Amino acid sequence: MRKFILLPLSGTLCVLFSSYAYAECTTGAKTYTACKPGYYLSSGDCVRCPSSGGVYGTTVDNNTGGITSCYLPSGTTGSDSTGSYTITGSCYYSM
Repeated sequence: MRKFILLPLSGTLCVLFSSYAYAECTTGAKTYTACKPGYYLSSGDCVRCPSSGGVYGTTVDNNTGGITSCYLPSGTTGSDSTGSYTITGSCYYSM
């Protein structure tokens, strides 16, 4: 009789057979519930915050909010066609 253990690993299902030294893995769908800084949650996926003047926005760690959670923090500098700028207060993305 074969003994096996099922291990879910971040959306991957692995079957480890005790009598063999390998694992058979298949990729499954991933659904995120929170995102790392700089990413927002959109329909179960983590999406990078938009950029402004070549500077990408950020978010809090373990962010569970949507795109309006993205912001450029105070002190961020950048430039566009009108010149350079410095953000003096957190500037949140709005739709």
